[in-house]
Amino acid sequence: MDSEGLLIMTNDGDFANQLMHPSHQVDKTYRVEVSGFSEDGFLRLKQPITLDGYRLSIPELKLCRRNPASPDKAEFLITIHEGRNRQVRRMCEIAGMQVRRLIRVREGSLKLGQLSKGSWRYLTEQEVFELKNS
Repeated sequence: MDSEGLLIMTNDGDFANQLMHPSHQVDKTYRVEVSGFSEDGFLRLKQPITLDGYRLSIPELKLCRRNPASPDKAEFLITIHEGRNRQVRRMCEIAGMQVRRLIRVREGSLKLGQLSKGSWRYLTEQEVFELKNS
């Protein structure tokens, strides 16, 4: 409810499970805007984190922007591999940051691209094939 961006809708339960279940480790990339940003907190995200008794894979991180007027605000990309419940928000909380905006920009091989907020489109056969075989 508090996130936006790429959302895949399907009536194929096996396909949905393959994309969503943490055991399949489908990469999901998010653009995250936070407050409470610090170098130490960002480094904490690069360390092993345990959620619900499960040790998460270390995410890929790329710092995109820091606000010079408010150095505690930043935007970065994070790629997670499991997709556990509210994983990015909970990881940021552990690192001392509050998520202000969370946008999924990629899932598996599929990218959000220039699709505007509230818009939708059908996946191509090639995109479905790539998602099923990723």
